[in-house]
Amino acid sequence: MKHKLLFFLFAAASCALAAEKLPATISATASLKDGSTVKGEFIGKRIVGSTIFMEKLALDPTLVKNVSFSGTNGDAKVELTSGDRFAMKVQNGGFPIRTILGELKVPRKSVRSLAFSASQHSTCGADNNGLIFHCTFEDEASFSNPAIGPSGTFKGGHIVPGIIGNALFIPAHTSCGVFNLPEKFLGEAGTIEFWGNVSKIRAPLSKLGSRFFEILALSKRGEISQDWNSNNGSGGSGLTFRVDGLSPMVTGSFFAGPSDPRFLRPPSGWHHYAVIWDVKGIKLDSEPDKRYSAIVMFDGNCILTVPFTPEWKGPTNLDGKSTLFFPNREDEMPYYTKDDCFIDEFKIWNFAKTEFKEASQD
Repeated sequence: MKHKLLFFLFAAASCALAAEKLPATISATASLKDGSTVKGEFIGKRIVGSTIFMEKLALDPTLVKNVSFSGTNGDAKVELTSGDRFAMKVQNGGFPIRTILGELKVPRKSVRSLAFSASQHSTCGADNNGLIFHCTFEDEASFSNPAIGPSGTFKGGHIVPGIIGNALFIPAHTSCGVFNLPEKFLGEAGTIEFWGNVSKIRAPLSKLGSRFFEILALSKRGEISQDWNSNNGSGGSGLTFRVDGLSPMVTGSFFAGPSDPRFLRPPSGWHHYAVIWDVKGIKLDSEPDKRYSAIVMFDGNCILTVPFTPEWKGPTNLDGKSTLFFPNREDEMPYYTKDDCFIDEFKIWNFAKTEFKEASQD
């Protein structure tokens, strides 16, 4: 018995050393007994159980490759990432998995197997898919330790239920978070996508407005930002995206309110936003003969475009060090969002991504 215990502790210790290099975000696939599967991110911090050599055992999911169940009483076979295997009785009532449908707590008795994989956390480079920044807003710690990208600082706001797990609630006139981006973080092509919700807006945009984020060059000469407002500085109203070096993209009355355009309101509920740029031009399947320097997509559909500008060199003013703000800063004065909004799953890619299978909630 003592031999088994020492062997397990040694195996767990060797795994723990490797786990220090792994991120907090863990991909999970649950195979259910009805034959269906659930894929998402495992958001539980521990898998709790017991074994013949240890009455109380809490496993870090980053150490676990999979857990297979032989019955509904919690008996399970555990395989660690090191290849070590042992049996235990799982005491969790259910496994919380963050999916596109929100957080699901899968009952233990319904699970046949639960497999885990952890991708390498990166503070400066991209992952294998070209993702260079990903903040989940799952908790305050997601600012100091985002899934991918440089660390930031949580400054205010509230963590609330979101489209996938939790989200950031940005109260009016509040600075919520800041990330200092390294030099040449944004290149000649890129994509910024996120889920946004402005359901709690209290008045027409002629009086208020909401900004989700701003990336501002330290020189104050360039920015990338997105907001809903009545005047983007050039007389445009509605949904506005700015990309450094290009004319602002504005919807005008695309989402017009009742009858008076002064009562223009954004659409309620959660929606998927994306701004894409490429100095070589972006082609859409619906318009194969045209190219655009930048486009904006809303719930997976293109709604705004900037004509192809051959001389544009990309967000060159952001080549140096820049700052990502939630929601924004203008010059040295705090001019934050004027009304409440929510934001979730903020991602930056190093290429022009135009397909968003997750953008539709239907």
